[in-house]
Amino acid sequence: FLLKSQLCYCLFGIELIGAGIHALHEDEIFTVDYCGTNCTKQSNGSWTTCPGNCSCYHEDGKTDGFCLSTEYTDFTQFPNLTSEEMDAATPRPE
Repeated sequence: FLLKSQLCYCLFGIELIGAGIHALHEDEIFTVDYCGTNCTKQSNGSWTTCPGNCSCYHEDGKTDGFCLSTEYTDFTQFPNLTSEEMDAATPRPE
């Protein structure tokens, strides 16, 4: 139960940070996703690896962390799309 509470608190805090960044710059988004696994500090001081493009994030002095993927998108690098271009890029139901 404690781990789930800590996870919710951590993810909730990250969501607030992401929302705060989003509120500062409307054309930029920073997203954080939990990768479904945790990481652990080993006796030699290294951390267990996380899957895929996920990285281990942990507090100083702790031996457990969360595997998270982060992504930054700057929408100012994309031109203004026309309605036709947006329609063409919209996913269609199967």
